[in-house]
Amino acid sequence: MSASRISAFWRRWFQNQSLRSLLLAAVGGALVPVFLISFGQAFARLSHDRDVVQSSLIDQVSIAEEQALHIIETGRQALVRLGDRLDVREGTATCRETLAIALVGMPFVSNLARIDAKGKILCAAHPIYATSDVSDRTWWQELSPGPNLSAAGPLIDRATGQPSLILALGLLSPQEEPEGHIVFGMDLNRLEQDLNRRMLDRRARLTLIDPQVVSGMAQTNARDSLDVSRDSQGRTWSAATQVLVPKHLAVRYAMPDEVLYSSTFFHMATDIALPLIALLFAGAATWFAMEYWAIRPIERLRRIAKHYGAGLVPEDHVGDAFEPQELLELHEEMVAMAARVDLRDRHLIQIAKQKDALVRELHHRVKNNIQVVLSLLSLQARQLETPEQRAPLEQIQARVTALALVQRLIVESDDPAHASTIDVQLLLADLCAQIRRSYPIQTQRIKIECDCVPLPVATDLAVPISMFVVEALTNAIIHAFPGDATGQVHVSLRVDTQKLVCLQVCDTGVGWAETTSKLGTGHSLLTAFGRQLGSKLTLSPYNGGGSCVGVSFLLTSP
Repeated sequence: MSASRISAFWRRWFQNQSLRSLLLAAVGGALVPVFLISFGQAFARLSHDRDVVQSSLIDQVSIAEEQALHIIETGRQALVRLGDRLDVREGTATCRETLAIALVGMPFVSNLARIDAKGKILCAAHPIYATSDVSDRTWWQELSPGPNLSAAGPLIDRATGQPSLILALGLLSPQEEPEGHIVFGMDLNRLEQDLNRRMLDRRARLTLIDPQVVSGMAQTNARDSLDVSRDSQGRTWSAATQVLVPKHLAVRYAMPDEVLYSSTFFHMATDIALPLIALLFAGAATWFAMEYWAIRPIERLRRIAKHYGAGLVPEDHVGDAFEPQELLELHEEMVAMAARVDLRDRHLIQIAKQKDALVRELHHRVKNNIQVVLSLLSLQARQLETPEQRAPLEQIQARVTALALVQRLIVESDDPAHASTIDVQLLLADLCAQIRRSYPIQTQRIKIECDCVPLPVATDLAVPISMFVVEALTNAIIHAFPGDATGQVHVSLRVDTQKLVCLQVCDTGVGWAETTSKLGTGHSLLTAFGRQLGSKLTLSPYNGGGSCVGVSFLLTSP
C-alpha cells in the first residue's frame, strides 16, 4: 500500500470519528504506559511483600524460641544450684523439703526429683507413690549421665496427667563417677499457654510439637523454612518452626494466609485498580468536557450561523455558561454581526442589575439540587431490605445532609449573595439534631450532646467542619456501642485567646482498641477533613474507656 493510500485511509478514518471519540482514544493511549508500569509494580510489590511477611513470621517464632529457651535455662540453673546442696545429692530427710521450696519458684515445673545412678528415686517435691524405681523406664534410659542438661520425652506426667518434657542434670562424684540425676518435668501445656499470652497478634497460633512431626507436614517451603497446611475449615496456614530441644521439642508459629498476606493482596489490588480508576475518571472528565465545553457550544454556534444566514436573529444569542473563552469570543463576534448592539447593551445592564438576584437564585438551586440528591438516596435506601445494605446509603445521606445544612444557613442569612460567615454553634446544633433523626433507634440508647460556643467561621471552613462532625458522630454511633450498649457522644468546640479552635467528638464506647480496624473509609475521610482545616487528626482515650477524635486549627479572618 502506497503512502498516499495510507494517508487517505487515515484521513477518512479521522473524518468519520467524532471529537469526543478521538479525545477518548488519545487519553486511553496516554494511559497505556501507566498501566504497564502499574502492573510491573504490582508484581514487584507482591514478591517484596511476600518476603517481608514471611520474614516476619520467622522472626516471631525466633522470639518465641528465645522466650522458651530462657525458661529452660532458668530451670537448668536451678538444677545446678540444687546439685550443689549436700542434702539433695545424698537424698537425706531434708531433700524433699528443699525440692518443694525450689518448686515454688518454678511455675512451669510439675515435679522435682533426685534419682540415683541405679534409677531409684531418693526424694521428690511431690511424693511418687506408683514406684520408686524408674530404671526400666524408657525416658530414664534416654538421659545422659554427664554433667550437661539432657532431655527425654515428651510423655504424660502421671502426677498431673499433662504432657511433660523430662529435663535432667547429671551428677558426678569427686572421682568423676555417675551419681544419678536431678530431674524435673516441664509442663508443656502451661509453657504453651504462657508463650501464646506473650504473642502480640492473637490471630496466630503457637504450639509445642515433636520435631519429628515437622518432616510430616503437608507441604514445606524449603527456601523460607515455612510449611503450609490446611485446617478443617479449608483455611490455609503458613507456619515457621524452631527446634527448642533437639529430637524432643520444637515450637511452631502459624498464621492464616488470609491475615498474613492481607496487606500484600491489598497493595497488589491497589496497584492494579488505580490505573483502571484513573482511566474511568479520565474518560468521564473527557466526556463531560467535550459535551459542555466543545460539542454543545459548537452546535449552538451552528444554529446561530444558520439563523444569521437566513437573515434571522436567534433568540438564544447569549452564550452558555460552560462554553470556553475561545468559543465565547467567537459567539460574541457572531452576535455582533447581527448589528444588535443595543440588545447586547441592555442585556449587560440587566445582568449587572440582577447580579444579587442571580446569586440568590443560584444558592436556592444548589439547595434544591442537594434536596433532590437526598430524596434519591432516601428512595434508593428504602428499596434495600436489610440494615446492612442500607447503612452505606444512610452514611452518604448524612454527609450530603451536612452540605445541605451549610447551604441552608447561607440561604437563610440576611444577604446570601454576600454571605461569607456561618455561626458554627447553629451549624453543629442542627447537625446533632439531624443525626438524631437519621438514627432514631440508636439514639434511644445513645445520648448526643453538643457544647459549642457561638463562633462565626468562613463558609469555606464550615463545610469541612460539618463533614468532620458528621463523620465522627456516625462512626461513634455505628462502631463505639456494639449490640445494645448505651452511652453518650459529646461534641465540643472551644476557642482560646490565640484564636486556636479545638473541635472534638468524644464517646463513652468501647474505645479505639476495638474500633480502629472498623473505621475504614470513615477514618480516611476524618483525616482528609482535618487536613482541609490545616490540622492533623488526633485520637485519644476518653473517660478511661471511650475515645476522642479531634482537630485543632487557627481561626482565620473571613
